[in-house]
Amino acid sequence: MSSKKLIIVDKDSAGTRLDKFLKEQLAVPFSLIQREIRKKNIKVNKKKSSSNYRLVEADQIIVFKEYTADIDKNIALTVPENLKSKIKKSIVFRNKNFIVINKWSGIACQRGSKINISIDDLIKFLASGKDTPKLVHRLDKDTSGLLIVALNLSAARFFHKLLSTKKITKTYFAIVKNKPKKNKGIFNDRLSNTGKTLDASTKYEVIKVLKNKLYFLKLQPSSGRKHQIRMHCYLNQSPILGDKKYYQYNKDANQKNLFLHAGQLNFVDQDNQKVNINAKLPSHFEEYL
Repeated sequence: MSSKKLIIVDKDSAGTRLDKFLKEQLAVPFSLIQREIRKKNIKVNKKKSSSNYRLVEADQIIVFKEYTADIDKNIALTVPENLKSKIKKSIVFRNKNFIVINKWSGIACQRGSKINISIDDLIKFLASGKDTPKLVHRLDKDTSGLLIVALNLSAARFFHKLLSTKKITKTYFAIVKNKPKKNKGIFNDRLSNTGKTLDASTKYEVIKVLKNKLYFLKLQPSSGRKHQIRMHCYLNQSPILGDKKYYQYNKDANQKNLFLHAGQLNFVDQDNQKVNINAKLPSHFEEYL
């Protein structure tokens, strides 16, 4: 049975080739994606496109078939019961239009070449009735915290508009090595991404002084660059504890967890209601706090 899927392009994916983007999204071979684009089974903004089209933020990609079934017909059967239970227990808010979950560290939001099960796969177990769950933004695999899941097409479009107009306030919490220059301020370092150098801004505030030159920070990015918070902390000599990509500190080399948590979301929803959601810090923060 065919199943139409809508994918709305976010900031991080802008500039990526259509075929490369869909290979990661759908976990299918380039050849299949290119063939389906030629056959008009995949369209961008309701029009025929080409494999080498460079995506623009807010582009709407319509996929007219369920390709994941071609790769692994038993994916629904092979998801462990403990993960089905875990995703359901991760819900911190739900109404008719959207769900907010508290993602645990160590699971990716989307499937890739070395990732068989992702949050994107698990959210289908949150559906009831005619719900069509869809992630409207992402977190890094090792970052924990709040994620919004739209339950219908109208909600997905609504949240992508909120995100593109910066009307969702996201607050993160991190434990870093070394104190920033000031107790509060803004990291404004420009960041390199996909061959371009882009403006980026992150507000920060030192919340608590910990032992061994560790500090507990609150951070609010006003732009959404890839790895923005991790890079800003690193570039300002306050790398995040457990960040193996940007922080190579021998004493902490065995630290398994990244100490970055998306802890608060604030926005006005489709019903014009103010939504303020907080997520409890994960357990690996506790030994330091």
